[in-house]
Amino acid sequence: MINVRAPDESTWVRQAAQGDRDAFARLVDLYWDKVRRWLFGLTGKQHLAEDAAQEAFLRAWTNLPTLREAATFRVWLFKIAKHCWSDARRRSNAHPNVALPEELPGSGTGPLSEIIGEEAHEQLELALAILPSKYRAAYLLWTQEELPYAEIAEILGITEETARWRVCKARQNLVQAMTPYLQAM
Repeated sequence: MINVRAPDESTWVRQAAQGDRDAFARLVDLYWDKVRRWLFGLTGKQHLAEDAAQEAFLRAWTNLPTLREAATFRVWLFKIAKHCWSDARRRSNAHPNVALPEELPGSGTGPLSEIIGEEAHEQLELALAILPSKYRAAYLLWTQEELPYAEIAEILGITEETARWRVCKARQNLVQAMTPYLQAM
């Protein structure tokens, strides 16, 4: 996986840490969809994902001067988002294994998603919904955001090996859940 970041990201982080609102707005533009999409995959509810994303960016703006290295901004931001999700989950006592809504935003759709069909998407959503949240969180960061295991580990506060294991377990569980559907095709 190639790690592609905006060429001026570190500069924007340093400027934002010094109070530059325009630089922070560029960072929000760069990461808003990614953070919201990941949170939406965890919550299954658009409004909860929006609220948690807003809270994450507010906390990031407030605490940005404490960030030691500009290059770690992405991981740091996703860690904040994870904490916002955990806080919201605790407050609402929401069950983490909810079915994912049909409007789950993706990082891009293409011909493959049209070929697979609506029924296959429904089956995959059901399979994702029954994944334990710790596996789903790692899997969504790996598939949707294409983050390396080291960054997933740092975001989730686990070791890199545990991040690999959780993604592997998520994939195994998804294959197991989808096997009856695929065999029936």
